[in-house]
Amino acid sequence: MFSLSLNSNAQTICNNDVGSSGGYTYEYWKDSGNGCMTLGSGGTFSVNWSNIGNLLARKGIRPGSMNQTVTYGANYQPSGNSYLCVYGWTTGPLVEYYIVDSWGSWRPPGGTPKGTVTTDGGTYDIYETTRTNQPSIEGNRTFQQYWSVRRSKRTSGTITCANHFNAWASLGMNMGNLYEVSLTVEGYQSSGTCDVYSMSMGTGSGNGGGGSGGGRAYTLTVRARGLAGGEHLNVLINNEVQSEINLSTSWNNYEVYVDPGDLNLEFDNDGGSRDVEVDWIEIHGQTRQAENMSYNTAVYQNGSCGGSYSQMMHCNGRIGFGDITYQSNNRVLSSGRSALNEDELISLQSLKIFPNPINNGQLSINLIGIEEAKHIALTDLNGKILREVDLNSKNNSLVEFDVSMYSGLYLVRVKGDKDQIVRKVMIK
Repeated sequence: MFSLSLNSNAQTICNNDVGSSGGYTYEYWKDSGNGCMTLGSGGTFSVNWSNIGNLLARKGIRPGSMNQTVTYGANYQPSGNSYLCVYGWTTGPLVEYYIVDSWGSWRPPGGTPKGTVTTDGGTYDIYETTRTNQPSIEGNRTFQQYWSVRRSKRTSGTITCANHFNAWASLGMNMGNLYEVSLTVEGYQSSGTCDVYSMSMGTGSGNGGGGSGGGRAYTLTVRARGLAGGEHLNVLINNEVQSEINLSTSWNNYEVYVDPGDLNLEFDNDGGSRDVEVDWIEIHGQTRQAENMSYNTAVYQNGSCGGSYSQMMHCNGRIGFGDITYQSNNRVLSSGRSALNEDELISLQSLKIFPNPINNGQLSINLIGIEEAKHIALTDLNGKILREVDLNSKNNSLVEFDVSMYSGLYLVRVKGDKDQIVRKVMIK
């Protein structure tokens, strides 16, 4: 029997829809046949379908994190072809990915596995397939699919995404910028029911992925890539390794957790064609560019290892980013000058950006009561400015950008006199 854990006020959706529920993003999509998704509290939901062409029902986080964990329990009753999985997309490159814990009458995706990964109490076979001119988050495109498929079915437990992402990267299956991480029920030419009676998402390091919280004080974001793939970085605070990052050849934002102190990134597995390029780190809403750092023992300059003011790491060595300790009344920027005071920081952080995700092509930024904002820019993840407005000579309470021509993950940068706040926005 199919028993619902959802309350009587739950919302039922039978037509394609995207929105927010219980602190998560949901999406319901089908192409033909009968089906409905019912939204419960938190991450819970249920779905039923019959004689469906293709259907996906999911709840998750957009864009999510490379070290996302998903803990769930489900009463999963498929009849025919179906998957219970963690699912999502990346852009740059465009990749559709699946971490499959259970399935219906057919174990996907067929073919010969490229490798395996053992994690969360089981072994998963790894596959890579190609979709040619098929629907995607960017319209009809040709793209790769990455798969981890558990050898023995289960319908509850924890999925540590970093372990799969790292295993894929070691096989040359490089991911781009995350679009989403979602617990998903998919049906294909089948019928069935599934009650996801519990689901929560957090972060965890995995085996050599981004760092777990572990009680550390700060969240640090590192934007970097390897030139060959498989390059390894240590994140050091006061010369102590507090987290590790395994790099792919695509630009990724790696979220790790650190204590206060002096920050260094250390490249420690130089060899062959392995090199590292670090774009920036972000801490306390502030970005520090690697090429602005004077301490770099890993760059090859003037015929030897060691130099300064470069984002490249050609040799085993370190880039120093200085003290990242947050001080309530004064901070030190990468340039060494004094930063804004606490009152100004609080004011900038109170800005409101809506809607997010953006579905209507219009991005609005509410600046009521925020006199410190001097400049606003919409940029891509590489820092390219797409839209901007100078507020020095204006008294704007609401700034609006037309973003109808864009799709994917972008950044809104709001600058004060001495610092900036960076917020992520998803444009669909």
